[in-house]
Amino acid sequence: MNTIQPPNIARPLLLDNQQTTLNETLHHLLAHHAGRALDLCTTRLTLQGWALVRDGLQQLGNLRLLLPPTALATTEDEPLDDTHVTLTPHPSGAEHPQASQEGPLVQIEALIAFLQQDHVEVRFVEHTPFHARCFLFYADRDSVRIAPQTAIVGSSDLTRAGLLTNAELNIIHHAHLTHEDIALKHLRGLLEREERTLLLECTQEQRLLAARLPTLLLLEHLTTWFAHHWEHATDGKHRLITHLQTHKAHYYGAPLTQHSQPSGAPEEGQPLHRKHGSAPLSGTHEGTWAEHDYTQRQ
Repeated sequence: MNTIQPPNIARPLLLDNQQTTLNETLHHLLAHHAGRALDLCTTRLTLQGWALVRDGLQQLGNLRLLLPPTALATTEDEPLDDTHVTLTPHPSGAEHPQASQEGPLVQIEALIAFLQQDHVEVRFVEHTPFHARCFLFYADRDSVRIAPQTAIVGSSDLTRAGLLTNAELNIIHHAHLTHEDIALKHLRGLLEREERTLLLECTQEQRLLAARLPTLLLLEHLTTWFAHHWEHATDGKHRLITHLQTHKAHYYGAPLTQHSQPSGAPEEGQPLHRKHGSAPLSGTHEGTWAEHDYTQRQ
């Protein structure tokens, strides 16, 4: 049984992006999840969606990303729309302060550098149509994953709209509840009088244990479900990185990173940053802006 207690943060259990955004909730969870494991499945992955939560994702100890093959076609959809759409910041201020100002070229380089790390794994579900979305947080600090802690299951993809603005429906499940979470005042109108009487006869610890059991069972089923699809999925890390590199080269006119190119050698063609003043692309794999930025963050 998981004995690591998460931070006691009073958060709603229903995330619809109207009262509380999924982005805000992920920021709170990831801020206290450094060095631990996360399983994530989504049907759409866009640059700006990833950029919103990248600081928290970069602190993970292990990440398994499960995608359908169609996700390859969606990485570029949202940036093209978001470049000319102004969104009202959420009052919480949880949005990444740089994400809305960075160009897609910078975000592509940063995402490629992130995916190239050993503790980040990517697989594609190709044995069946896949339309699932979930976040599974573990107390474990490696790939063993025996202590599920929190799960978010719902309709949001890892896109800017899915995290911030769409009217979504996501449910958050905590393995650990507090006495305040199950206070009798919260249960009025939900239970019959006889049931309330039985609860009053129980100790607080007994009520807390009884309240946890449904979530523990759910987390067990969710982790088993993810493990099943992960086992039957195909390795997609190189495939996703290649897709991003190709998209960077073809759409933005930037050359692919050349491993054999001498450090400091000029790149072929005219990079976009020389015309628009954006962050430069390096000519070598070892010295890319994104990798330097990630190293500094670590």
